[in-house]
Amino acid sequence: MAMLKPVKTDMKKPYPIVLSYLFSLGILLVLAVSAGCNLPRAGQALTPTGDFASTAAAQTVSALTTQFASMITTTPPPAAETSLPTQPSTTLTTAESVKPCERAEFVSDVSIPDGTELTPGQTFIKTWRLKNTGSCTWTTSYRVVFESGNVLGAPPSFNLPVSVPPDALVDISVNMKAPDQPREYESFWKLQNPQGVIFGLGSNGDKSFWVKIKVVAPTQVP
Repeated sequence: MAMLKPVKTDMKKPYPIVLSYLFSLGILLVLAVSAGCNLPRAGQALTPTGDFASTAAAQTVSALTTQFASMITTTPPPAAETSLPTQPSTTLTTAESVKPCERAEFVSDVSIPDGTELTPGQTFIKTWRLKNTGSCTWTTSYRVVFESGNVLGAPPSFNLPVSVPPDALVDISVNMKAPDQPREYESFWKLQNPQGVIFGLGSNGDKSFWVKIKVVAPTQVP
């Protein structure tokens, strides 16, 4: 029986190794079949060639098969990476949800819009419509106070006509008189709580509401 030369293996290239071992198995099977067919004829001395060769071939095949099976390894697939869900960020908005006690918002000029022309000494009633945007009710102890400009003949301060709860509207009216000198005039006003604290419009409560008029000379009739 011809000796098989050892086949060089390269662990980094498993498929050429498999083909080499399959080729060796095929050769051994051919030799085993040839040895089995070479049986002794009548009168011929028995030799252990046939059975021994078959047994040796079978043992070799078994050994190669075991070695081949040990070379085939299965690599488990990599574990899938799982990512934890991100938690939504929460932003505290407590500052936005808390209303200040005393704030106002200008809604409209009910009478005497800005730029109204009046004659010298003409009397008029100015009416503002305001909204209570704070969290405290304006009682009749709250006052409307003159801040700057020209008072236009009005009292420098006066009480609110009614109580105004939060988010309610109020019309504030005051009697005024146009000055004698023809030109433009402005009068700025704010609110005052019973403790004497003055507040006004806007998010900071520091803006005024006003009246703006234009005094013009009467037209001379010929």
